[in-house]
This record gives sequence, C-alpha cells and structure tokens, in this order.
Amino acid sequence: MSALASMVSMAQPTQPIRRTDSVRHREPVLQRSPIRELQADLDALLKNRDIAAAHIGVCVLSTETGEFLYRFNDGKAFVPASLTKLFVTAAALELLGSDFRFTTRMYLDGRIRQGGDFEGNLIVRGSGDPTWSDTFGNVPDSVFARWITALDSLGITTIKGNIICDDSYFDAVRYGRGWMWDDFVMPYSPPVSSLAAYDNCVRVAITADTSSGKLAHAHLVRGGNAVRILSEVVTSVSDLPAEIVPVREFGSAIVELHGTVPRASSMSSAPLELDIPVDNPASYVGILLRDALEKHQIRVRGSVFTAAEWGEPILYPRLPVLSEYASAPLRSIVAVMNRTSHNLCAEMLLKTIGKESSGIGSFDAGTDYVRAMLQRNGLPSEELTMSDGSGLSRLNLCTPNLLARLLWHLWRSPWRSDVVGSLARPGETGTLRTRMVGTIAERNVAAKTGTLENVSNLAGYVTTRDGEVLCVVVMINHLFVPESVARNVQDLVCMRLASLSRR
Repeated sequence: MSALASMVSMAQPTQPIRRTDSVRHREPVLQRSPIRELQADLDALLKNRDIAAAHIGVCVLSTETGEFLYRFNDGKAFVPASLTKLFVTAAALELLGSDFRFTTRMYLDGRIRQGGDFEGNLIVRGSGDPTWSDTFGNVPDSVFARWITALDSLGITTIKGNIICDDSYFDAVRYGRGWMWDDFVMPYSPPVSSLAAYDNCVRVAITADTSSGKLAHAHLVRGGNAVRILSEVVTSVSDLPAEIVPVREFGSAIVELHGTVPRASSMSSAPLELDIPVDNPASYVGILLRDALEKHQIRVRGSVFTAAEWGEPILYPRLPVLSEYASAPLRSIVAVMNRTSHNLCAEMLLKTIGKESSGIGSFDAGTDYVRAMLQRNGLPSEELTMSDGSGLSRLNLCTPNLLARLLWHLWRSPWRSDVVGSLARPGETGTLRTRMVGTIAERNVAAKTGTLENVSNLAGYVTTRDGEVLCVVVMINHLFVPESVARNVQDLVCMRLASLSRR
C-alpha cells in the first residue's frame, strides 16, 4: 500500500453504519461527501509525526467557485522563501505588461578620426535587463556582437578613451534587508544592479593534482580581473567528495578558496567549476565588453569606469546611440525566473517595478508597488511583509490565505496563461523535475517552490479528476527534519487533490 493510500485509509470511519432488517426502522444512510473526505484525508496527511514540530499552513481554493475547500493555519504568518517571486510576477505583469522588453543602449561620446581611431568614450546604459546569462540562453557575447558590428560599420579599430558602464537606473543598494551575510559569496545571492552579466558571477575552474596532498590549480574561466582568486584547495584521496568553501570580506574583490578536491586519475580529468559573485557588477560588464572588443581586434586604450566612478554627468540627449539591445518579452523572462527560481532576476524585476512606478529603482519602491497592487485588487496587503523580490530574506512574511487569493486573482486576470506557463511542472525542467513523476499529479500540477534552510513551501495550481482547477498553498516552516520529508507531504497533498472528484 502506498504512503498516500495508507494515510487515506486511516482517515476513513472505523465504525460501520448500523442497519436493521426492518425498512420502517432503518436508520438513514449517510450520503457520501467528497469534500469532507478530502478534508479528512488532508488532516491525516498533516499529522505526519516527522513534521509534528513544524509550523504548517495549507489553503486550497477553487478557481471556479471561489470556495475554500481546505484551510489549516492559513491565517498565520510564514516565511515564504521563493514564493515571494509570485508577488513580483503579479506586480510586473500588471505594471509592465507581458510584452515589456528591457533595452540596453551603447552611446558614443567623441569623434571618429581617420585610420579608425575613435577619440572618446563608449557608454553602456543599463535598464535592469537580467537575461545576459546562460540561464536565459543569452550570453553577453551575443549582445556585444551586435555592438561590435556597429563599431565595425563605422570603421572603428581603436578606442582612445574609456568604457563607462552606467548602472544608475537602480539605486546603489546591492543586497536586500535580511539577507544572510555568509550568503554574499554564493551564486544564488549576487549583488543587484541594473547592468548584469552571467548572473553577476565569475566562473572558477579547479583542477586537481594527480597526487594527494598537493595544491589544486584554480583559474578564472571568465571574468578577466573582476575577481582575484587565492586558492588553498588541496588534492585529497580520490574516493572523497569535493568540498570547497569560498571566503570573501564584504566589499572585497579578493576571494579565498579553501577545501579539497578528489585526486585526478590523469591530468586530463575535467576540472571542477564553481560560480562566485563579483563585487561590482557594472565594472564586470565593462571588463567583459573590453575583452570582447580586444578579441575582435578593437583596441581599448583607456580604462573601465562605472558612472559613479566617472563622476561627471552624462548628457544622454546630446549623444548618438550606436546600438541597442532589447531583451525577450517579460512573459518569457518570468517563465525562466519561476521555473528555475532565479533570484537575481526577481530582484532586478522588483527594482524595475519601483523605477517604472515611482522613478526610484529601489527595493522599497518595488515592495510599495506590490502592496498597492494587492490593495487595488481587494487582496489583504496587511498579510504581507516584503523586503526583497527573491525570497532570500527571512524578514519576508505572508499567509497561505493571501497566496491562495493571489493565485485566484492571477487565474482570473488577463495574464493567466503567462503565469501558469511560468510555473514548474513535475518531470520537466525546473524545480519540480524529480517530483510527483509517475503519479496522478504529474500532468496536473503547476507550482512554484520556496526553499530556505528549515523552510519548504509550494504554491500553485492542481487540476482535479473532474478538470476543476484548485489554488493550492502548502507552507512548512521550522523544519527539524530533512526537507525531503516536507516535500513528500506537499507531493501527497497535490496527489490527493489531483484525485478529487465531486461526483
């Protein structure tokens, strides 16, 4: 018997209905109630002793009738983790529209001389595009290639000036309130800026030696001198797994690597690669652009500056636009963001929301718009405390009730297909790739996951056996057990809902 079947059977009545031979005195037969059976089954699932100490909240709402089919602690506050991205998705689609595209422009500030010399500066002006990365299938070199083609068309072979990267579209606050300081060197929490490349991370390759006890070799695969790597990684015996800990002082471009990698069987063994955030994203974009120009035989005589480092006002109305790059439409961007739970994208979208709604590209301006959006649509904004867009901050709090009602609002909105299409599905690329595969829920669930240490959440849509679509939120905080236990409970809830029939 499966775990779900076992739990469901526990929830069935244990005493048989009394019957007599006399029709006159026969007691009335109780009518079957599919919803009451569902509620009893979900109650049994949530009594799992492994999560008895956890804080659990569940809300199930019908998109067709608007009725709550199940509620458990749904008015309590929970840390939403990456479920926060659902609020960003709703606000971005409402404010910007699903066809919105980010545009990044390159300007020329100078004159072209005979012989292909350009005497002046190249200026790159960012607007919050998060898509210059492998995750979005759009590496920076593909963007730079357009700009290089435009330079070639003018006959420019030398830049006798500087590359200035302007990221002033957003404010200078790089990290959200409540982020953990020891996460700052991890690839899932890079600094936020309006110019970003490769998710604002360099890539380091570490090659083990063939002899244990010797230092491994570490070098930057990309990133030029954006980060300086000091490696103390040691080669260990071959049967031990790699364990590498990056360390960096806040604001420093120097990263120390400590730990071990397994001994290589031969010098041709593939290196271990890891991504490390840069400290100055705009400067990183400039370094990558300079490297791309040099590879194309366009020399850059000057240096790379950010707009803040340059210090002089840039009079854009007076400058010619050499070339511009437009991103994919917003519907495609949120699809990648939600399926892969892309943190930097969520933060850049939140600041863009703030900039486009108030003129201030900040976390606070973005969250202010989110709360106003909830109020305009009759949703209880008082049930949300929001500090960032990705959900990394543990200062974020919301209720399962609010999330379920948000999902209901999105289902009835003009961008329903964009939202549902952005969510992860079992067995497909994304955060649900290995979950619920081979079950009744596999083709009937589209959801966003939310995970932090001791936190595991899921929110999305489940289609029942009758074809009814339900808004489902399962939030589990304060876990003492592995997250896999919480995920199993969430999956069983989705499986039970997918099997629901009101008939």
